[in-house]
Amino acid sequence: MPVSRKKYILVLLSSAVLLAGVLLLSLAVSPSREDADRSGEHPLRISEYMANNTAYPNADGVICDWIEIENTSDRDFNVSGYRLTDDVTRAKFAFPVGTVIPAGGQLTVWCVPERTGGLYAPFSLKKQGGETILLMNSANTVLDRVETLRSRRNLSFVRLFDGSLTVSDSPSPGWPNDAEGRAAYMASLNASDSPLRISEIMTGARLYGTPDGAACDWIEVENTGSETMDISGVRLSDKEGEGRYVFPEGTVLSPGAFAVVWCSGEAERGADHAPFRLARAGETVILTDDRSTVLDRISVPLLDHDVSYARLEGGWAVTDRATPGFANNEAGYARWIEAMGWGGTDLRITEIASANVSGQRDDNGNYSDWIELYNAGSGSVSLEGWYLSDKAEKPSRWRFPAVTVAPGESLVVWASEGSGNDGTLHTGFALSVGETVTLTMPIGAVADQTEVIFTDEDHSQIRTDEGWIECDSPTPGRQGG
Repeated sequence: MPVSRKKYILVLLSSAVLLAGVLLLSLAVSPSREDADRSGEHPLRISEYMANNTAYPNADGVICDWIEIENTSDRDFNVSGYRLTDDVTRAKFAFPVGTVIPAGGQLTVWCVPERTGGLYAPFSLKKQGGETILLMNSANTVLDRVETLRSRRNLSFVRLFDGSLTVSDSPSPGWPNDAEGRAAYMASLNASDSPLRISEIMTGARLYGTPDGAACDWIEVENTGSETMDISGVRLSDKEGEGRYVFPEGTVLSPGAFAVVWCSGEAERGADHAPFRLARAGETVILTDDRSTVLDRISVPLLDHDVSYARLEGGWAVTDRATPGFANNEAGYARWIEAMGWGGTDLRITEIASANVSGQRDDNGNYSDWIELYNAGSGSVSLEGWYLSDKAEKPSRWRFPAVTVAPGESLVVWASEGSGNDGTLHTGFALSVGETVTLTMPIGAVADQTEVIFTDEDHSQIRTDEGWIECDSPTPGRQGG
């Protein structure tokens, strides 16, 4: 039956009123614009994730992948029913009812495929990257997204405010992504306030060795307190929950003293040898007491050979001046060299020619680059077992044969591109501007090093009291000659 024009208008008005009521109701239950920060963006963001975790447990002791969500606003945010997933086709995890992220705070979701409930998401992250992590509200509206990258072990990706990702070797799940947050996270792992701590680690030793001379990785532990400590039963390990090395009964450390544990994997070699080795690609070293309370936990990044990861004055850093058993400073470095029997050695690089085209001929009649060494010490130095290199990161490129330099004498080594392993003073490598000539002792300590500077052809660079300068009259083997 036809509807009159009047009734038709009434129906339209009623529908409009109903639609307006629905819209008002939806606005009342939807996140308001106050949920956005001053930039207009949603205050919830994915702030950090880890996809290759072997070292960082949660409060349950579970080591797994994880995703951190941050509330950037100045008020608490209820995320009940909000979603998180690694699959753009479906939401895999919903935050439990009553979940609140405090103002300016962080919340971590732990990614374990076989576990559900609480803040456990039933998926893991791919180490090779290439996934999309989505954060959505309860209506499946995407609030934030991250495209994952290839992950190295025990390194996290921290989200910057421009949306980009940066690698971090100091993960802090559930805490701010800065030094204070890292410290707070470590404290949350039941790390005690014990003065015993890990102070230096080497994972790629080729030159640094045990007292018997064998190259070996190592871990150094320090007593930072003012009282002597009995550390009998204290444990070191490269695996969470396993005290793989135990300090023997009667081990004491005086204030400021150090103990070095050699990670040879051969415990039968001595009481200071651990039954495990360290991986150069990255390790986490855990120090616990005899009740398994964590005293210290250090995540070591990928290291070059013969450099250490040391606790310096400004925090942990990579250094080429390792000091096993001594303080991590210049004074400790000098004391370590002295203790190893090389304290009186003063062998220096004094002249370098990197553009020898028609000047000095080597013993084969060729115009090779060359390096001059000078013994400024008071005793003769046998160079057998010493090394020369044109790369600071590879100090053992060329090993000296049996040759001795008397006090006040110079020695010329030819940096030729011929054989460097025939017992002659030919390194097998040539020199280039910008390289670092490094002279290394048999114990791995750098005796001297300098950068190769640009010189004209057939000129050299010489060492003076004011520094390195160009010389137009090279004097190989003749100091000041």
